[in-house]
Amino acid sequence: MDNHPIVGFDLDGVLIDHTESKIVVAKVFGFDITPQQTPSEVLRQLVPYDTLQQMQRMLYDDPQYAYLSPLMDGVETIIQMMVDRKWPIYLISRRKTPDSAITLLQKRGLWPTFFREENTFFVREPADKDVHARRLGITHYIDDERQVIHVLNSVKHRFLFDQYNLFQDQEPYVRVSSWDAFRPHVDL
Repeated sequence: MDNHPIVGFDLDGVLIDHTESKIVVAKVFGFDITPQQTPSEVLRQLVPYDTLQQMQRMLYDDPQYAYLSPLMDGVETIIQMMVDRKWPIYLISRRKTPDSAITLLQKRGLWPTFFREENTFFVREPADKDVHARRLGITHYIDDERQVIHVLNSVKHRFLFDQYNLFQDQEPYVRVSSWDAFRPHVDL
């Protein structure tokens, strides 16, 4: 058996950088936020729940905003290196509208080049990610939310993608602020 990583990715905040789009959408609702306030964990503390739900619908489903967000810097290079080494990769997202997520991935060149129906899963709850990770044998998973990282009990190597260095290092994850910072953890 090959001794290589089996890598799982979250979508929003890991592959896709919604920073600028979140700032624009927040302004529509009267909130003036900084890039450091755009991560989901931080934004939840600043915006009422109902407003946040409306913001997410605009950000992810409204064509005026949903397809504007770029890829995270360096992610395409890292994924290509993994594919070149024949490492299995999987996308596991809690995106409520898979069709808009797939359209965004197509527009950014990741679908079907890297992700397709066979290696992409949309789930409802953080714990559902662990169900898929266990079934797929994922050894390395990258997410931008600590609540998700903490429930991925079947994944040996967990990474918190923290592009603004907002969170403290703590078990059970390694914090990385960029895709270049992730590379040494998988010998790329």
